[in-house]
Amino acid sequence: MEVKTIEKKVNRARPYAYSFRVSEEEKALIDSKVTASGLNRTDYLIRTLSDKPIVSIASGNEILAELKRQGNNLNQAVKNNYFGDITEQELLSVVDECKNVYRKLSTAIGGS
Repeated sequence: MEVKTIEKKVNRARPYAYSFRVSEEEKALIDSKVTASGLNRTDYLIRTLSDKPIVSIASGNEILAELKRQGNNLNQAVKNNYFGDITEQELLSVVDECKNVYRKLSTAIGGS
């Protein structure tokens, strides 16, 4: 395996380049997994080698719909709180739902 050091740009976060050979089948496997992950090849390989989860999101529409629902719930809760029409339990429930969505999104994008 060949290791190249890029001398021109000292400020690169990743100054080393690896080059290696694979068979046609191995290339097809790597390419299909990279495509399915939605990541670029470098990020996919680094995540795989460092045992970080690779979560592929088939469609952002589901996430956007959930975020819209939670945004509506939060707006209604704030409005009802302003008029005194919401209980503390209902407000805490909306906050918990927002936290759950945040956790799911954080996990989906590779956070902790």
